[in-house]
Amino acid sequence: MKNRFFLFLLVLTFSQTVFTQNAAGEKPKAYLFSGGENRSPLDRPRIYPSEPAKSAGKSKAANAFDLERRAFELINQQRTATGLEALAWSDDAARIARLHSENMANYNFFSHTGIDGLMVNDRADSFGIRKWRAIGENIAYNQGFENPVEFAVERWMQSPKHRDNLLNSRWKESGIGIAVTDKGTYYFTEVFLVRN
Repeated sequence: MKNRFFLFLLVLTFSQTVFTQNAAGEKPKAYLFSGGENRSPLDRPRIYPSEPAKSAGKSKAANAFDLERRAFELINQQRTATGLEALAWSDDAARIARLHSENMANYNFFSHTGIDGLMVNDRADSFGIRKWRAIGENIAYNQGFENPVEFAVERWMQSPKHRDNLLNSRWKESGIGIAVTDKGTYYFTEVFLVRN
């Protein structure tokens, strides 16, 4: 596991040098973890401030839906290119995903576990979505890339565990939630569902 994590960091470091830097001259940053790893951006300890950080303005929030649909299209392109059936968009899965991305953006953390200690199956239950056989989740974080959606999907495809989720034939529907902070940090959550 340590060798895989080191290799991932090595690849991530290389990818930062090939992409355009943001206007402030900072190097772009990107993180994605699979499973239940609890890590925050820049490997800082998770901090849950009493007041949420300010999220992006309405124009960025309104644009989030377009970004979500673009990510969804890119993922379906990857699926159909490998001979898999395209996923159906699920508003239910998107609501679960948006909640998690918004919480990560507002409270400055990055984990499959929410600030309330809940996982994706618990978040589904909180929305009254209980008739499912399987549920899964991918998350990603990046900042400073010209095409943050394309970059996130590309990195998911390069990560074996995320790729397994994206190209798993059992998934029939999915939804994506993207939240953007006022500093231009993008948080991605994709939720996969198989209903009863």
